[in-house]
Amino acid sequence: MPHIVIKTIRGPSKKQMQDAAAEIAGIVEKTMGKPRKYISVSFEEYSFDEWEKVHSEFVRGKDNVLVQPGYTNPKTFD
Repeated sequence: MPHIVIKTIRGPSKKQMQDAAAEIAGIVEKTMGKPRKYISVSFEEYSFDEWEKVHSEFVRGKDNVLVQPGYTNPKTFD
């Protein structure tokens, strides 16, 4: 508790993902008052072709997505 899952299109390097995970864990620790030893962060990488399904299943129309993307078409990102 808490566990953060980041779904992304393939591309970031392992180091970029490690750096992002560390930053995110720090933000959660600071803003939610959870000790870092209880925080975990994972990445799930997808191809462009898979992204439409991810967007449909986890983003579009979901009340728990508190920051919505600036695009409505996951095929073109427009």
